[in-house]
Amino acid sequence: MTKALEQYPDLRSLRVAVRKMYIENSYDEILDELVAGLVENKLDFDAGAASPRRGFFVIGQAGSGKSWSIRRALASNPDLQPRINEYGERRPQYLSLKVGNKAASINLVSDLLKAMDLPHDGREKKMTDELMNQFKQRGIWLLHLDELQHTVRSNTTKAFEAIQDLLKGMLDNEEWPLHMILSGVDRIKKIEEELQIDRRSGGLTFYPMTSPANNDRIQGLMTTIAVEACGLELDDKLKTEEFYERLCMAKRGAWGTMIETIQSVSFAALKRGRRTLKITDFARDYEATKGCPVSENLFVAPNFRDLDA
Repeated sequence: MTKALEQYPDLRSLRVAVRKMYIENSYDEILDELVAGLVENKLDFDAGAASPRRGFFVIGQAGSGKSWSIRRALASNPDLQPRINEYGERRPQYLSLKVGNKAASINLVSDLLKAMDLPHDGREKKMTDELMNQFKQRGIWLLHLDELQHTVRSNTTKAFEAIQDLLKGMLDNEEWPLHMILSGVDRIKKIEEELQIDRRSGGLTFYPMTSPANNDRIQGLMTTIAVEACGLELDDKLKTEEFYERLCMAKRGAWGTMIETIQSVSFAALKRGRRTLKITDFARDYEATKGCPVSENLFVAPNFRDLDA
C-alpha cells in the first residue's frame, strides 16, 4: 500500500479524490481573461454602451480539456457567482448546457427552457421569445453552449442556417445583453462563417500537445497524478523523451485524455498492489481500449513512429 492510499479508507475514495483534482493547463490564464472581458462588457452595457462582441468560441479536439477548463473559469470568477434577488432568492448569472444530438434550433430552444425548469413545448418563435424574456427576468446574462458541433453535423443546410440565425439573434438582442461561450470541435468553425456572428465573437483554440515541445508539461502530469496523488514511483522508462512522444501519439495530444489515461493506469497499478508504474501498464491500457496486437501498440512497438494512431 502506498502512503497516498493510506490517507483514504479505500481505493474508491482515492479514485474519486484524484478525479476531482483540477490540473491547470496552459490555456487557463487566457480563458480567465476572456471570461473577465465578458464581465467587463456586461458592466459597460449596464453603464450605457458596450462592444457588440459579446461572445467567443472555444475550439479543440475531443478530450482536449476545453469543457473542464470553461467550467473552472466560470465557477472561479467572483463576478459570476449567484446573486440574491429582491425576493431573497439565490439566482445564477450564467447557464451552461451540453447540446444534445437533436440540435435543430427548436430543440436547442426547448432544451434551454427545460434546463430552467420551464415549459418547453410549442411553436419555436413563441418559445424563443419566452427564452429571451426568461434570461432577462432571471438575470442570466451569460450562456455556455458545449458540444456545439452537433448543430453542424446533424442538420440540413436550411436547419443549420436557422441555428446561425438563432445564435445571431441572441448575440444581437438589444433589450438584454446576452453573452455567449460556444465550445466544440473544429466543425463549429462553420458557424463563424456567418458574418454577423463573426463580428460579435472572438475565439480560443486548444491545440494538441506535441513532443518534445510539451515534454515538461507531460512530465508534470505524470508527477502530479501518479507520484503525488497516487503515491507511485515511476519506472525509468517513463521519464524519457521517447515515452512522452509515445504518450502524445497514443492520445493524439489531447490534454484531458492524457490526464484520464494516467489516472486509469495508476489506479490499475494500485489495485494490483504495485508501487511502481511501468510502460507495460500503459501498453496494457492501450491494448484494452484499442484492441490492437503488440506490433501496433504505440507504447511498446519498436517502430511506433510509423504507426497510424
